[in-house]
Formats: sequence, structure tokens, C-alpha cells
Amino acid sequence: MIHFFRNSRFFLALVLLLFSQCISTSLNAQAYPGLSTRSQNPLLQSYFIPAIPVTSKRSLSFSHSLYFTNTYQLDNKGQENLVLDVENTRYDLQMTFRHELWHLNVNVPLISNRSGFLDQSIERWHDFFGLPQGGRDSARNNQLNLLYQVDGIDVVNARSPSQGIGDIQLAAGYQLNADSQLWFALELPSSDDSLFISNQEIDYAFWYLTANRLAEKLSSYASLGISFPADAGLFRGLTEDQVLFGQAGIIYRWLPRLQLLLQLDYHSNIVKNSDLEALEDSIQAQFGLRVMEVFNQQQLDLFFSEDIFPGYAPDITFGIRLSPISF
Repeated sequence: MIHFFRNSRFFLALVLLLFSQCISTSLNAQAYPGLSTRSQNPLLQSYFIPAIPVTSKRSLSFSHSLYFTNTYQLDNKGQENLVLDVENTRYDLQMTFRHELWHLNVNVPLISNRSGFLDQSIERWHDFFGLPQGGRDSARNNQLNLLYQVDGIDVVNARSPSQGIGDIQLAAGYQLNADSQLWFALELPSSDDSLFISNQEIDYAFWYLTANRLAEKLSSYASLGISFPADAGLFRGLTEDQVLFGQAGIIYRWLPRLQLLLQLDYHSNIVKNSDLEALEDSIQAQFGLRVMEVFNQQQLDLFFSEDIFPGYAPDITFGIRLSPISF
């Protein structure tokens, strides 16, 4: 049963259906309250898994998101060999313009891959919570090694840092009703410096967002979409034609100004014909604390992610986001 849900491309569609069947009342807001997160797998950063646009009742709104991801993974199956030892930082600047029922969004990411400094702290984190180290505790700390081989031939082999402006997302959304939005987006190539940052082609995607008030202190939300990445970049000739992605989450209003969030992020495999866990379907859990009204109608999200099935997503991501109040 676990294997079925882990690899099923219909996992998020099922969750979305369950949420939509709940008895709910309108949020009366034009915003999606989820965390604008995605897998921070360093080999897949250049492929289009959309950053969910941050919207609000304002005609013009900005959000700032910062992610620190530490990954150590070793995998070897059949003719494939993988080593991921890297620390990734991603900063997303989003701007959204709203006019009546339309939203226009621009997302500009800054991405860096480096040796980092969090390895020892992550080992202690895993020890404290009794989580498996996955070989991390036997490797040298603060190294950068990105290696993917097929039949002994290097597809990816990097030991030098990379950084730059990632592909830019341009998105347009339509407010279907108070609770849901429909979006279309393009991702435009922005950099020739590194295939870890840009696949250097145009990608596009569609997705649907919904949010429901389940009770006075409890809300649910979900998204489901499909992306069409170009067969280019690091995995030229190996890229899937379509990638399913989505989110499902709940928000509990613990105190008037504090909310607790639990969210699942999903995407199907991007690389064709790979049996390696790091390149297959991914499900991550996001655990968040939202502080309302930090200043001037802004909210602060503090969150971290863990891979539900070890090896199928980066070990851990710490994130922070400042944005207009959702609802």
C-alpha cells in the first residue's frame, strides 16, 4: 500500500478530491493560504515545478521566500550511480498584480549550490529525533559532490559551486470563485552559466488551487497541476514530457496571531527510466508556523520540510517567507 501511494501519480488528485468533498464555507478571500514550496532537489532545480503564486486582496503585493536545503544521498541501482552532497540556497522574489478577477505574477529566483556549513547540525538533528543518517555520519562534512552516472558514463559530475538567477516564472491566474483559482504559467530561461540553475528552454504549466474553511479554527487547501518541461538541460534526452505536481494542507488557528500548518508537496518523476529514489516521485511534508500581523498587514511563515520516504527528496529544508496576509 505504501509503495502504491508513493509512486502513484494520482496521489494528490485523490487528496484534492477528499478535500473538495468536505462541508465548508467560503473564505471570502482572493488568496491561496498554502506555503509556496517545491522540491529543492539540486538536480531538479532547473526544471519547472511552479512556485505557487502569493496573492492577496491588494492590487499589488510582494513576497520574499528564503530556503536552505542540505542534501546527502548515495544510491546505486543497476547501471545507475548517484552521489548528492550539497547545500542549496534559493531566494524567491514574487510580485503579484491583481485586477478584478485576474492575477498576474512574476517570480524571480536566486539559486546557489555550494559545500555549505550545516552538515554537522543536520547530523545532530537526525540524532536528536532518531532519524536515519543515510551514511551522512561517515562522510566528510561540508563537501560539494554532484554525480550521476549511467552505464559508467557521467551525466552529471560537478564539484564546483554554481549560482545565479534561475528561470523566471510568468503566471496568470483567474479567480473562479472566492475559494479557487486557475493558473497558467511560462518559465523563461535566464542564465547560461549553469545547467543546475536553468534548463535554458521555455517550460509551461497549468494548475488549480482551492481553499476551504472546515471549522472555526481549521482550514484546508490543495493544488493540482501539470508541467511540461523542455527535454533539455542536465537531463537532455531523459526528461519526461509531463510532470504532475500538487499540494495538500491544513491550517489550525492555534492563537489569534499564530497558525500551525501541515502540508504535503508532491511531484511525479522528471527523469525517464530511472530506478533511483532521488529521481522518482517525491512526497515531502512541510511543518510550518505562521505569525500574523508582524507589521503592516504582513505575515511571517517559518517552516521546515522532511522527506516522508527517505531518499525520495532532499534531507531537510528550512524556510522563511514574508508576505501579505492570506485571509
